Amino acid sequence: MNSEQLFHEAELEAAQRLALACEFRDDDTNQHAQRVGRTAALLAIEVGLPTDEIELIRYAAPLHDIGKIGIADSILLKPGRLRADELAVMQTHTLIGSQILAGSSSRLLQVGEEIARTHHERWDGRGYPVGIAGDDIPITGRVTAVADVFDALNFSRPYKEAWPLDAALAEMELSAGRQLDPELVAVLRTLDHEALLGRVEPEEAAEAVE
Repeated sequence: MNSEQLFHEAELEAAQRLALACEFRDDDTNQHAQRVGRTAALLAIEVGLPTDEIELIRYAAPLHDIGKIGIADSILLKPGRLRADELAVMQTHTLIGSQILAGSSSRLLQVGEEIARTHHERWDGRGYPVGIAGDDIPITGRVTAVADVFDALNFSRPYKEAWPLDAALAEMELSAGRQLDPELVAVLRTLDHEALLGRVEPEEAAEAVE
């Protein structure tokens, strides 16, 4: 099943523009969102998800942080560590994202809502917003979480410098079985990390699951 059968071109364009709108808040290249989509799809391929689900993840995962649209710049762009009250506000981006995407008849946006809501849940149950654990976290959220953490570590953010790749991979290993699905971290270890960090070219979207 190809993307044209899964969702209309207008749905895909709407999802891409929503992701771009969010990324302009703290990454005006839109590359973080697109890299997360690419990496999440590659993880989904490696664990044997059906082609239609891989395709949906590829295009829905870039919406993971859409809720950051509702977070004030004073918190979202703050250099340095957030205070406890600021962190609590930041964590609401999962619920804001869910609210933005909820209720759609589009399967693509339905998966985007699930990802926005669950990509900060933790394997050990200590995540947010609900605190579900292990396999109770939807696979869409779990693959996006691994992709998001990997990308966030390897690139500069308002509050941190980019980590060296070796240090980022070591941190991922420490997070396996605690924050992140250990099977997916093991799969990430086998991928071409330099390629994952490279620029996403427009034609890659069409080739993601071929």
